[in-house]
Amino acid sequence: MSVSVRQRAFAVAALAAVLQCAWTWTNGAARAGELDGFDGRLISDNSGSKTYTWGLEYREPLSEHFTAGFTWLNEGHLPNNHRDGQAVQLWWHSRDSLGLVFDAGIGPYRYYDTHTLQPDPGFHDAHGWGAVASASVNWYFANHWFSFLRANQVSASDKYASTSLVAGAGYRFAARFDLPHDDSGAVTGSAPVWEIDGLIGERVANTTHSETGASEGFGLRRKFGDHVAASVTFIAGQSTLLNWRDGIAAQLWLEQRLTARFSVAVGAGAFVVSEDDNLKDAESPSNVAAIVAVSIAYSLSPRWAARVIWDRIGTGDDHDCDILQIGVGYTW
Repeated sequence: MSVSVRQRAFAVAALAAVLQCAWTWTNGAARAGELDGFDGRLISDNSGSKTYTWGLEYREPLSEHFTAGFTWLNEGHLPNNHRDGQAVQLWWHSRDSLGLVFDAGIGPYRYYDTHTLQPDPGFHDAHGWGAVASASVNWYFANHWFSFLRANQVSASDKYASTSLVAGAGYRFAARFDLPHDDSGAVTGSAPVWEIDGLIGERVANTTHSETGASEGFGLRRKFGDHVAASVTFIAGQSTLLNWRDGIAAQLWLEQRLTARFSVAVGAGAFVVSEDDNLKDAESPSNVAAIVAVSIAYSLSPRWAARVIWDRIGTGDDHDCDILQIGVGYTW
């Protein structure tokens, strides 16, 4: 499944806002994380069919020559297949400096494929594991920005393989902005620990035609250190071809503070569906679904924060969906 043009623009706009504000809030200190987006063309290695591809990515340095990366990859609309998912890659790069840099990465890929069936609008939400291998040529500018050309090779044991060529741009952030903590590593009282959020947005059904509808959320988040948090969120949705109406998401998050105001996070957990009328038709009947998410937060003041969350819910009864929400939170 892939999100519609409107959702794609929403995600790109959110990334652009982060990068633009980062220009103001970062300085010339040592390198930290990198946030980027890319767009290009993809070909199926099995059928030769072509489509678009795009993605959003965060990479965290591990050493002089290695980084770890998380990518939300969209593989466009091939005939009978709309596939996207999340990849974690280990990257090697030729050097850590300005100018020309070569790098290569490889890692596992958790995919979600809306496989269309006949007659329309028949479909099946298939899930599986694969691998992504990448090679990239980058140019790093002195003002923290960088651009790149990259080739991606996706392999999946029980699905088609794909090859893509993409162009992208991103921002290299300054040194990490760790939260104040004591000798034990616990967050001190001067840093907010709790956050309560009100969210609105859109949910996109993983169906043949990607139907959309309104979505609302109300969440509580708790930090357990500089880089770990947990959240419980009530999520409701309307007007899509999904048999669940609302549910509770419980997630564990890994977070990284990129500037004094910006942070990024990736989360995973369970989504407990409050009501599902189609469990009798499910391959794996259950009121519990998997949920994976990415989030960007911006501190508006010491107590208020703006937050964007992109959730992917994977079910056992062909009712997968994406939920894109933006909102405001109060921290204390």
